[in-house]
Amino acid sequence: MLSPIQKEIVELPGNLIVRASAGTGKTHTMVSKIEYDIAHCHTHKAVAAITFTIKAAAEIKDRLTIDTSNHFIGTNNSFAIEEIIKPFMKDVFGRAYKLDMSTDYSVKVKTFAEGLTKIKDEQILCSYANSKENFIFQLALEILQKSKACQLYLKAKYFKIYVDEYQDCDKDMHALFMYICEILNIDTFVVGDEKQSIYMWRGAYPKAFMSIWDREDFSKKFMRDNFRSCQQIQNYSNLLCDETRDLYKTVDDLSPVIVICTTMSNWVASVTQHLDPNKKCALLRYSKANAEAGAKALSDGDMEFNYIPQTPISEITTDAAWIYNAIAKYFILPKYSAYDFRDDIPNEVVGNKKILNYIKKSLSLLDECIKQEDTSAFVKQVELIADYLGYDTKEEHCKKVYETICDPKFHPAFNMDELKRIAITFHSSKGLEFEQVVLFVSDYRLASEEDVYNHYVAATRAKAKLILVYINGDWSASQFAKNINNILGKSGLKMKDIATVINCLDCLNN
Repeated sequence: MLSPIQKEIVELPGNLIVRASAGTGKTHTMVSKIEYDIAHCHTHKAVAAITFTIKAAAEIKDRLTIDTSNHFIGTNNSFAIEEIIKPFMKDVFGRAYKLDMSTDYSVKVKTFAEGLTKIKDEQILCSYANSKENFIFQLALEILQKSKACQLYLKAKYFKIYVDEYQDCDKDMHALFMYICEILNIDTFVVGDEKQSIYMWRGAYPKAFMSIWDREDFSKKFMRDNFRSCQQIQNYSNLLCDETRDLYKTVDDLSPVIVICTTMSNWVASVTQHLDPNKKCALLRYSKANAEAGAKALSDGDMEFNYIPQTPISEITTDAAWIYNAIAKYFILPKYSAYDFRDDIPNEVVGNKKILNYIKKSLSLLDECIKQEDTSAFVKQVELIADYLGYDTKEEHCKKVYETICDPKFHPAFNMDELKRIAITFHSSKGLEFEQVVLFVSDYRLASEEDVYNHYVAATRAKAKLILVYINGDWSASQFAKNINNILGKSGLKMKDIATVINCLDCLNN
C-alpha cells in the first residue's frame, strides 16, 4: 500500500526530487516508482537505478517484482565504469585505452594525468589521494562530454535514471548526473535527505542535493511522516532540524526517550535497567574503539552485546571483492550454499550447471585448505576461482579472506540480523533499525551542521526506545547539553519536555 504522498511521487512524470526523512518508506516508494514507470513506458528503453552500495542495489532487485535483466541496477561507480568508462574510453583517449580494466581504489594518485597513466600501464582504475575529489566520475564526465557515441548510447538505452541517497553524492558525481539530465535530456529522479548526510568527511556534498530542490525543471515532493519510530522519538529527531520542527506533536508519554546522567564507572548499570532484554538493541558509537569497549562493558555487566567489527575484507574495492565476500559467507553462514555463491556472480545466468559444479568442487578444496591450516594453498585456490570467473586477485586480499574466515571475532559481521544486541559505529547503522538504541551524547556535540546530521541519523535508528547517556564531567557532553538547549529553545521547549531525564543536571534544563 502507498500513502497519498507516495502515490503522488510514483505517478508524477518528468524530473523529480524527493526529500525523504528517516523512516518514511523511501525504498518502498522508489521501487514502486520504478515498477510504475517501466509499466507505463511503451518503448524499448530501460531504466538505471543507481545506489551507493551493493547491498542497497541487491535490496532494490529483491523488492522488484518485474524482470530486471534489461535494466541497470547497481552502484554509482559501477554505472560510471560499466556504462561509460570501459566501453567509450578509447573514443576519447585513443585505442591504447581499449583495455580490460580492473578497479582498486586502494591505489592512489594525485592528478588526473597520473590516473590515466595508471590505467594505460597497469589497467587499474584507481582513486585520488584527496578524498574530496573523485577520479572515476571526473573521468566518466570527460568521456561523456567528448564521446558522441557515448551520448547516443545512453540516450538510446535509458528513458529514466533514479539516484538514491543523493545527499551523499560528491561534486563530481553531481556534475555527471546533471549532465545526463540537462544535456542528454534523460528524466532524472533523485531521492535523499540532507539531514542524513554523514559522509561529508569523505567528500559528500549535500548542498548539491539542495541545489536541485531549487531548480524549476524538477518537481518537488517532501516525505516527512516517519513510519519507523514511535511518536516521541519522532518528536525528538524532528526538533533537531528546522525543516521538520513543525511536525512536533505533544504527547503525554515521554518514556520512549530517556536521558541518563551518570558516570563512566556506573553507566552500564544505569542503562541496562531501562533495556528490555527480549527486544533488539544497538549501542551506536562514533568510533570503533568506543563501540568495542562499550560491548565489552555491557557484556561484563551481564547483558551480552556483540561488537560488530569491520572485517579484513570490508575495505577491498577491487572487482573481485564480491568473490572474497561470497567465499567468507560460505564458510561462516550455515545457510549460504554453493547455489547462493553462483547467484552472487555478477551478470551470470542462473542455472549454469558447469559453473555450479566448478564452484562446488572449488569450495570443497578450500575447505581442505582451512582444515589443514594451509594458507598458501588457500590463496592459490582463491586465485584459481577468480581466474576461472574472469577476475584478478591479489595475494594480500586472499590472505584477508583466510583471516576473516579463521578468526571468529569477525563472524558476527555476517549474521548481524540474527543477533539480539550489538555495538557498532553509527556510520555502520545507516539504513538499519532497532527496537532500542543507546547513544552517548558526547559523540554528538551539535556544534556544526554535520554534528546535527550525525545525531539525527543515529537517533532515527530507534523504533521504540532511545537512551541518551550523559557522562558527568565530560566536556563534549556539556557541549551537547548547551547546544541541544539552544535547538529545543527554538520551539520553546526544554529536554524535560520531550524526554524522561534521570538524575537530571541543571545544564540539561537551563
